[in-house]
Amino acid sequence: MKDKNFEIKGPVIGSNIGTSGKARTGNVHIGQLRDVAAVVRLLDELREELNAAQVPTSTIEAVDDLRAEAHRPQPRRDVTNHLLEKLTDRGLGEKMKDLAAAFDTLF
Repeated sequence: MKDKNFEIKGPVIGSNIGTSGKARTGNVHIGQLRDVAAVVRLLDELREELNAAQVPTSTIEAVDDLRAEAHRPQPRRDVTNHLLEKLTDRGLGEKMKDLAAAFDTLF
């Protein structure tokens, strides 16, 4: 698959069931699926490492919040930067550089 944005225009399959084919859902924007998948993969790996190291729950919650932010259609840069700084303060500086670079592709 090429690294491009994909867009589906018109009705989504199954959207006109029971409406005589007249209902339309509008445009569905898929976006950069590969970038989101890369960020989520990094966050999942980090969460596994943190679970194995038995870190405080608040650190794992920050990773979960980052994961939720990555799944948003428009991730908020200020929220993401705050959470990344929070994790960097807890001794995860090197991992956060990779994660920050991956998040930059989403903005």
